Amino acid sequence: MHADADKTSPAASTAATTSPGAAPAAAPAAPGPLRAAVVAPPDPAIDPLPRAVLRPERRWTWLWFLPVVAAGFAAWLGMQLWQMRGVEIAIHFDQGHGLRPGDDVRYRGIAIGQVRAIELDDESGGVLVRAALQPQAADLARAGTRVWIVRPQLGVTGVAGLETVVGPRYLTLSPGDGPPQRRFVGLDEPPVVESIQPGDLEIILQMPQRGSVRPGAPVTYRQVSVGRVLSTGLTSDGGAVEARVHVEKAHTQLIRPETRFWNIGGLDAQVGLRGMSIGIESLETLFAGGIALATPPGAGPPVRNGHRFPLAARPQDEWLKWEPLVAIGSSLLPAGSALPTPMRAVLAWKEGKWLKSDRARRGWILQTERGVLGPADLLVMADADERAAATLEVAGRQMSLADEPMWTDGRLAIRSERIGDIVWPAAQRRAAQQVEDCVAVADSTAAPLPLAAARLKPDEGAWTIDASVSVDESWHGACVLSRRDGRLIGIVLVAKDAARVAVLPAE
Repeated sequence: MHADADKTSPAASTAATTSPGAAPAAAPAAPGPLRAAVVAPPDPAIDPLPRAVLRPERRWTWLWFLPVVAAGFAAWLGMQLWQMRGVEIAIHFDQGHGLRPGDDVRYRGIAIGQVRAIELDDESGGVLVRAALQPQAADLARAGTRVWIVRPQLGVTGVAGLETVVGPRYLTLSPGDGPPQRRFVGLDEPPVVESIQPGDLEIILQMPQRGSVRPGAPVTYRQVSVGRVLSTGLTSDGGAVEARVHVEKAHTQLIRPETRFWNIGGLDAQVGLRGMSIGIESLETLFAGGIALATPPGAGPPVRNGHRFPLAARPQDEWLKWEPLVAIGSSLLPAGSALPTPMRAVLAWKEGKWLKSDRARRGWILQTERGVLGPADLLVMADADERAAATLEVAGRQMSLADEPMWTDGRLAIRSERIGDIVWPAAQRRAAQQVEDCVAVADSTAAPLPLAAARLKPDEGAWTIDASVSVDESWHGACVLSRRDGRLIGIVLVAKDAARVAVLPAE
């Protein structure tokens, strides 16, 4: 009997020891799936045996990362597609001129976007062109930007848009410098001057009749174009006709208060006892008209924008004889900067001991206050025998190289001779402390050569010019001017291995 009592189950023992007033114990739960629940610890007074707490096992796997990676890739791809769509602009035109969706938007001959849609503009009339610019060209859409349709045009000033006779039309633009803008009013006609640069000059010419002067007509000095007529129209009171004239930055020094302008358009026919003579300036001025100018010596300082001049029908004889000796600059240099006039030099000598052969070297030298400045291989001969027979021909004169130069550093040299009439002043010369943007000037009738600082590499007192820049032997001795202040900072030296800029030393 006692043995059976000892084998009583713990549940029965627990039930037996339960007080009469206590509530009966809850029946055990039916077996089922395990749940992540925290069970209260057992009460030792009721159940002295510990109970196990079951928790589900948590297992992490790389499969959980797949949705996260996919979502991140989708977001990155969407961002890339959004950036690739570029900038959309809207341009209003009075006429579409055959433009179609899919035609290019070009700048400097390169496609930078595409026409997306063309629709009628019900609000203001005309057509509305929607175009998308590539991301790298988004900065071109600014206030002041001018947009027009390139199409075949035949006018008195020439033929334009010939490539669109067979091919499609396209949009082109001239960027402004204002804040970003997305809506524009297009031009019905291409602008007379596509790009007006800082330093350019705009003046007003007044005349009693318009005559042959038309927008786009050239403005010439000694038959060289220096500007264009932008527009013509009546004055505000209707008493005269005025023309707005644009003068390029390189030639603004020609326009002084005493400058005289006259009409050169059309035919100039004269009838006399010897017959009739007909004179024309050029075919362009015959059809489009034109304006010529002359400036006397000592005509005062250059004028400012908006200065007014009268336009004469014919020039006076003395105007054609004026020689102002005004320094003509370059659009690559600051306004008012003069260009040097280097002189062509040819060094001739005989080489060899027994069988002598004629040798020659060509380059440019510049007349300065101290003397002629140029490459040392033009102004210095190391061999005594060759030096005695060497001659340097400059401006129709011969210089002997028998004497030692005034100064040389092995790259450049100065000789005390005075050959040229135009002297480059010492105030327009300085030493460069580091590589900077500059321009090389050699032949005064040819365009200067820009030399970006990114194409120059310092090399022991000289700057090596990158081989991608086309510099041949014709530039040997060319003057190098700083684009920042227009001062002379070096001389170009062209050798077989490379071209360099020999930097001027400090005075």
